[in-house]
Amino acid sequence: MGTLDDLQADFGDRAFEPVGGPRPKHRWYELCTCGHLGKHHSPTVGGSYRIKEPYPKHMGGGKTATITTVFDGCVGAARTPRTDAIVTESIDREAGTMVERIITTCPCVKFQPIVSVDRPNQFFCQRIPRGGDREDPLRHPFVIGIRAFRTYLSKRKDAIADPDWVTAEFDRRFTWLDGARRCGLSKCTTTDGVWPVYVDGDRSELRCAQHR
Repeated sequence: MGTLDDLQADFGDRAFEPVGGPRPKHRWYELCTCGHLGKHHSPTVGGSYRIKEPYPKHMGGGKTATITTVFDGCVGAARTPRTDAIVTESIDREAGTMVERIITTCPCVKFQPIVSVDRPNQFFCQRIPRGGDREDPLRHPFVIGIRAFRTYLSKRKDAIADPDWVTAEFDRRFTWLDGARRCGLSKCTTTDGVWPVYVDGDRSELRCAQHR
């Protein structure tokens, strides 16, 4: 009898129960025109980021302050090593209060869902392109995320067995929301070849080939 048999003999079938219970097969998240998920956008801009409830913190000298966390925007883009995640905005030692702000990493100011993605992992946490790269649609976080997602799928064993599996699996796990894919210009009704691009510097918007 081997070690695994001994373990099961002593503790029964529960010895091999998965920790935390079975994982759901599908986990769908909505993706914004900025290329980042809704869970990385604050509720103030329409996202579902979970902000901490006010909590106590020892400040020294026997005093405790109530910490309030505020956040307004998007933190979907990966941080650089030198980027602070949280900064202190105000502290009132007499009142025992402190406000900490989560620093945004993406200039997006409104969550605009256009796609639903099944198990996106970290593929849609791409950084914001710099300078002239913003003028290249292929450098947009949305497109880079798609490329990373597809590359991941291409390395799965199913892809090795069936070359067509990658395309089919990608199309199943990456779906446009009904009516979402259309050019952002009010007078344009084009739905083909529409992708997010930067307009007015920081703002992302869907544009067709003619209006990019």
